[in-house]
Amino acid sequence: MQKQLGLVTAVLAVLLAFATEGVAQATGGSVIGQALDQNGAVVPNVTVTLKNEATGQTLTTQTTGNGAFSFPNTLGGEYTVTATASGFQEATEKVKVLLNQESTVNVVLRPAGVSGVVEVTSGGETLVQTETSQVGRNFETRQVQDLPIFNDVRALALLSPNVVAQGVGVAGDGGSVGGTRPHANAFNVDGVDNNSPDLTGKQVNIIQDSISEVAILTNNFNAEFGTGAAGQFNTVTKSGTNSFHGSAFGYLQNRHLNATTTSEEFNLQSGVITEKPAFTDRRYGGTLGGPILKNRLFFFGAYQREPISQQASGVSYTAPTAAGLTQIAALSGASPFVVNLLRDNLVLPTTATETQTVLGTSGIPFGVVSLIT
Repeated sequence: MQKQLGLVTAVLAVLLAFATEGVAQATGGSVIGQALDQNGAVVPNVTVTLKNEATGQTLTTQTTGNGAFSFPNTLGGEYTVTATASGFQEATEKVKVLLNQESTVNVVLRPAGVSGVVEVTSGGETLVQTETSQVGRNFETRQVQDLPIFNDVRALALLSPNVVAQGVGVAGDGGSVGGTRPHANAFNVDGVDNNSPDLTGKQVNIIQDSISEVAILTNNFNAEFGTGAAGQFNTVTKSGTNSFHGSAFGYLQNRHLNATTTSEEFNLQSGVITEKPAFTDRRYGGTLGGPILKNRLFFFGAYQREPISQQASGVSYTAPTAAGLTQIAALSGASPFVVNLLRDNLVLPTTATETQTVLGTSGIPFGVVSLIT
């Protein structure tokens, strides 16, 4: 037993020793920039720190010989960039990182004659990305939660330029992007492939309140998103932060709240049904996130349940009455074959509701046959 335990321990040690980092599709944006002095000259060997305001986690790098620095694949959110160098005052700048976008931050360092901190606050979302030719649209947490997308992020695509709704019966999800077919769209969640293996479209639906950001790339996207020939739907879920946060939600749809459909109206008027079929769709759940170890380890979870109860609706068809079939058979040029088909299959039973609907101006009486009551 001890030998087996020792062997297992040795194998695990070897696996951990030779483990390599797995890189999926990018799940964040990036921060790039330069450190400059007051005259616009580049400053090399500057220590640049990027701090996530929500989690307190930091990343640190050094500027290159031309004063450049970069933080690739950074999770979306609010950040503080801090630059320090010998002989200069500390400089800080606020920046927002968006999914699949580059945020540029140029830090200006001033001589350290007087002790102090220079703080610059950048603006909001960059409207035009000049660092890349990638074309797309980002939807942040507030937009995902407040827009009426009915728990389906694919609906956000219709708010993006160059995207139109797909036709009825067309395979795929997410609409037609740039004139392409919807089945050519590709989906991923937190960098993991979310494409259905047997039918074009997404495989797993993500709870709406658990989504942090959605990026819909429509053209010229990077090679890492080459699995789809049309739109690329990138979703990032929320994570825990240094403060506890969460939400609760509920949704109700039933026959009393829903409008009466054309079919239901016809069946009600013809007497096939006496009231709208019972239907109740409830969706409820919540999210919760927070710290396990402050600045180091966090948790976030989401739950949703959607029980649906539905009564079979009245299904009916219109058919000629016995008197109506006699009139049809007596019409000039009536096909005996068609008359026999009607007699064998579509004649109104005597137990059916006879509404005496008239076909055109011929005066032929029709009625309604209820298949399910």
